[in-house]
Amino acid sequence: MSAGQRTLLQDAHLAFPDGKITVLVGGSGAGKSVLLRVLAGILPRHGDAIQWSGDIHWRGESVDSESMPRTGIVFQQFALFDELSPTANVQFAIDHRADLSESPQHSAADWLEFLGVPASTPVAALSGGQKQRLAIARTLASAPEIILYDEPTSGLDAATGKRVADLIRETQSRFGRTSIVVTHDYETLLPIADEVLLFDSAGKTIRRIEPAEWSHVAEQMESVALAPSQLNEVVTKPISRTVEMVRRATQRFLDSTGRSLIAAARLPWDARPVVPSVKWAGRFLAHYLRLVGGPSAWVYLIIAGLIAGFTTTYFTLRFLPFRLYTQPLLIDELLSSIGFALYRILVPVLATVLIAARCGAAVAADVGVKQYGGQVDAFRTLGIRAPAYLLIPILAAFLIATPILEWIAFTASHWISRITFNFSHPEIGVHFWQQHFFRAITPDTTGGSLITCWKGWDWVLAKNLLCGFGTAAIGYHQGITPKHSAGDVSHCITATVLWTTLYVLVVHFIVALLEF
Repeated sequence: MSAGQRTLLQDAHLAFPDGKITVLVGGSGAGKSVLLRVLAGILPRHGDAIQWSGDIHWRGESVDSESMPRTGIVFQQFALFDELSPTANVQFAIDHRADLSESPQHSAADWLEFLGVPASTPVAALSGGQKQRLAIARTLASAPEIILYDEPTSGLDAATGKRVADLIRETQSRFGRTSIVVTHDYETLLPIADEVLLFDSAGKTIRRIEPAEWSHVAEQMESVALAPSQLNEVVTKPISRTVEMVRRATQRFLDSTGRSLIAAARLPWDARPVVPSVKWAGRFLAHYLRLVGGPSAWVYLIIAGLIAGFTTTYFTLRFLPFRLYTQPLLIDELLSSIGFALYRILVPVLATVLIAARCGAAVAADVGVKQYGGQVDAFRTLGIRAPAYLLIPILAAFLIATPILEWIAFTASHWISRITFNFSHPEIGVHFWQQHFFRAITPDTTGGSLITCWKGWDWVLAKNLLCGFGTAAIGYHQGITPKHSAGDVSHCITATVLWTTLYVLVVHFIVALLEF
C-alpha cells in the first residue's frame, strides 16, 4: 500500500478476530485511515494518490469489492448529512441496509434513544460527542457485518472520549459486530480492546502487541515512528524552482483535463435514471430544487429581469437618433424589436449566465463539501452510487428550475418595460405598448390551434435546457473531484463559475447561428 511515492505497507499480513474489538494504533500520518478505507472498499486499487494490492479474506473466503460484506465506517469528521434531521440520517441508513428483505431490528427513533441523540436538534447544532453518537447510530442502522472507527475520540475532551470508548464497547457487546478502531489515542481506547495491532511505519508492516505489552504501547509507537522529514520523503532530482512550478502546473492541467474528458464520456452512464430509493431520490431532488430554484433565486432573476427590461426600453427610446422626427415613425417597430430581443436573446442570455454563476457555484459548493466532509464515502459504504442521489437530482433540478427562472426574468422585464414606457410616454398610453411589444412573438392563430405559445418558444426552451444540463454537469463534476482541504472546495467553486458561464455563452452563440 503506497501514497504517492511513499510506501506505507509492504508484504504485510494481518487478521482481525471475528466479533471482537481490534484497536490499531500508530502515529499521525502512518496510513491508518488509508488502510481503513481500503478495508471498507472505498479506495480503488489504482487510484490517483493511493495504490494498493493484495487479497482480502472474510471468514476464510477471498472477497472483492463486489462481494465484500457490508462494512460501516464511523468517520473521523462524522460525514453526517446536515440537510437531514438526526432521525432522517438514521432512517437513510435503515432504508439502505444490506438485506432489505428482512425487517429492520430497530426504528430510527430506537437507535437515537439507545445512543442518547436528541431527535429534534438540527445536525449542525449537535455537539461533537452527539455527532459521534449519531454517526455510530447511522452506521449500526445499516446492519453492517464490520464496523470501522476512524479516530473516534479525535477532537474530543478526555471525559467525552471516555464516554465514546465505553459506547463502542457497549455497542459491540450488545450487537456482536466485528469492530476495528484506528487511533493514536491509545490511552482512551486500549481498555476496551480485545486485540491491539501496531502500525510499524519504519518496518512498513503491522504487528500484534501481546496483552502483557499493552502498558508499553507509547514506547513501541515511538520506536517505529518515522521522523517528520521521512513522512514527506519523495525521490526527486535537483531541479530549478521555475521548472518545478511549470511541471506541477502542467501536471495539474493534464490531470484536470483527463478527469473532465472521462467525466464527459461517463456522463450518459452516470446520469441514467436508476436510483436505490425513489423516496430518497425525491428528498435529494427537493433539496437541490431549493438550492437551485428557491426564493433567493427568484429574487435574483426578478432583479436581473427588471434591470434588463428597464435599460433596454428606456435607453433605446431615450437615445434614438433624431428622436423628434424618427420616434413617431418607428416607435411601434422599436417596441416590437424590444419585445423580440428581450424574449429571444437578451433575457435568455442574461438569465442563464446568472443561473450558471449562482446556481452552479451553489451546487459545486454543496457537492464539494460532501466530498470533503466524507458524505460521498458514506454513500459508498451504504452501497450507493454517488451519482444516484447527487448527479441525477442535480440534473433534474436544473432542467426544472432553469426554464422557470428564465420565464420569471422575462416576466419581470416586460412588466418593467410596460411601466417605463407608460411613464415616459403617457400621451400614447399602455395600450399602444401592449399592442406592439408582443407583436413579433405573437403566433398566428388562424390555424385554430387550441394551445398557442409565443413564437420561438422551442428555441428558448432548448437553450434553457442545454444551459441547465451543462451547468449541472459541470458543477457536479467540479464538486465530486477529490478534496483534501477547504482550499480545494474554494477552487472548485471558482472553476465552476468560470467554466459554466463560458459554456453558457458558447451554447447561445452556437444556437443563435442555427436559430437565426
